[in-house]
Amino acid sequence: MHFPALSATRHDERFRAIYARLIARHGIKMKALVAIQRRLLELMYTVFKTKTPYDKKYLQKNKAVIENRPTQADHKNRLELQNY
Repeated sequence: MHFPALSATRHDERFRAIYARLIARHGIKMKALVAIQRRLLELMYTVFKTKTPYDKKYLQKNKAVIENRPTQADHKNRLELQNY
């Protein structure tokens, strides 16, 4: 898993950002690479179990969906209007 982690930190912006953040926090490169290895394993397991192809822009798509989701304040306002 060491070489896939190295490749991910070089070619994938998401993993590069995680690697840089961990290096800034701990200063230990091997520790950051092990964290990337763990994330890759979790990603592979999720892709395998859900039988969906890997989508590099998955987080960006879900972020847009989450930002458009109603908040608790919206829900309370709607309930107040219904009870009015």
